[in-house]
Amino acid sequence: MSPRRTALLTLLLLAGTTGCSQGQGYALPSDVCGVEVRAAFLKPLLPPGDSFKQSKTHESGGDITGCAMEVDKRRELTFQASLVPADLDPLEVKRTNLVRAGNPQKAAIGSDARVADNGAMAYDVCTYEGERHRYVVEVWVDKSPADVDRRREDLARFIAAYLPAALKAAGCTP
Repeated sequence: MSPRRTALLTLLLLAGTTGCSQGQGYALPSDVCGVEVRAAFLKPLLPPGDSFKQSKTHESGGDITGCAMEVDKRRELTFQASLVPADLDPLEVKRTNLVRAGNPQKAAIGSDARVADNGAMAYDVCTYEGERHRYVVEVWVDKSPADVDRRREDLARFIAAYLPAALKAAGCTP
């Protein structure tokens, strides 16, 4: 093999291994929108990168809290939690959003839930300040996944762990 070909092959191999070695060069947060969550549930939902930022979103206020997560200055995840009247069906209200997120399927999380390709939504019935409500959590992913089945599993695991913690943090008891 000529020296030029050897150098080119070496360069290509190095470029390929460099791209595969990308990881999360940032620390994962210990909370999502102020709700403590294990990093193991959040990690599969975030891409590799160097920097991370979590910030409140414009949805925050009143009985709604929201936040977004950015990796390398690109929004990757958006979260929202809200307290709604007990007779309101949040899955019906957000049906269009769930359909846009890709093929929503019923999931056995909380009182009711849907997991889609790029998002998940779940709620539980609870008592807040002496009245019955539904506490709703949502997570929306900004990028389409390469492995849809894996993403759905990751979203389901995350929201199943997050919903009870968010209920408790909001002071909403089952």
